[in-house]
Amino acid sequence: MDTQRRPRALIADDEPALAADLAIRLGKLWPDLEIAAVVHNGPAAVEALARLSPDMAFLDIRMPGLDGLEVAQRMLVPHLVFVTAYDQYAVTAFEAAAVDYLLKPVSDARLAQTVARLKERMAPGAPVADVTAVLRQLLAPAPARLSVIRASVGSETHLIETASVLYFRAEDKYTAVRTPMREYLIRIPLKELLMQLDPERFWQIHRNAIVNIRAVASAHREISGRYTLALKDRTEKLTVSRAFAHRFHQM
Repeated sequence: MDTQRRPRALIADDEPALAADLAIRLGKLWPDLEIAAVVHNGPAAVEALARLSPDMAFLDIRMPGLDGLEVAQRMLVPHLVFVTAYDQYAVTAFEAAAVDYLLKPVSDARLAQTVARLKERMAPGAPVADVTAVLRQLLAPAPARLSVIRASVGSETHLIETASVLYFRAEDKYTAVRTPMREYLIRIPLKELLMQLDPERFWQIHRNAIVNIRAVASAHREISGRYTLALKDRTEKLTVSRAFAHRFHQM
C-alpha cells in the first residue's frame, strides 16, 4: 500500500441500509479510512474493485449476481473482510491469513477488533498473506442440508420433512418442532439444527427460535423496533429480537 495516501475500502452489501451503517461506523472507528465505493451486488463489486484497486474490501457473502466469495476469487484484494448473517460458514477459516469475518448483526466491539486487525496487517513490514487456500476451503461444496427430522413419540418414530416445519423453538433440554398439524420434541440443540438447515429457507429470529421464512405471512414492526411475525397456517405470533430485526426491514 502507498503509505502517502489514506487507506481505501470498498463495501459490498445487498442491503443498502446495512452498507451505509457500516460505512458510518467505520468512519468513526477509523477516521483516516476512505470509503472508495459502496455497491450492492457482486458484479458491481467486481467492477469497482478493478477500477479503484482499494486496499481492503468488506464483502457480503450473500449478494445477487455473484456472492462475496466468488467476488474474492475473481479479484485480488490485499485485505478481505467477509460479512455474513450465517455462522455455518467456516468461521475458523476467516481468521486465517488476511481474511476476517463479521457476523451480522455486527457489534461495535467486533467491528473495532476487525479494524485493529486490518491496521496490524497493513503496517509496514507485515507479511503478505496468500488467501488462495482459505478461499478454496470456503468455496468447497456445501454439505447436504437436513431434509428429514426424526422425532420419537412414545414407541413410534415420526419422520418430519423439514420443508413442512413452520418453526423451531428451544425449550429447556428439548427443541420443539412445530408443523401445521402438531408439535414434536427432539433433543437436537437449536444451534446444531441451524448449522444443518437451508439458510435461504430457515432464519434465526431469536436466540431460541428459527422460522421457516416461507411460512411467514407478514412482519409487523412494533413501536419498540421489534418485529412480530404472523404465520400462514397458525394463529400464534413469533417475536423477532432486535439482534435479527434487520432481516425484516424491507418486508
